[in-house]
Amino acid sequence: MLSDVPVRSGYLEAQAGVSSLTGAYVRLEGGARLRDNLGVFGFAEANARERMAGAGIRYTFG
Repeated sequence: MLSDVPVRSGYLEAQAGVSSLTGAYVRLEGGARLRDNLGVFGFAEANARERMAGAGIRYTFG
């Protein structure tokens, strides 16, 4: 759950790796927690074949 993650206000994550389907890739994601159960994030990912980016909202409950 997002509320279990030890993050006070935001995060930044970077990844690099190799996939058997697409080859080498890089990914960058950053986000911010607005409340204990609500956060926003954005990401960008690139490999040899494609580039993608997006944004989203994470809401946890229960």
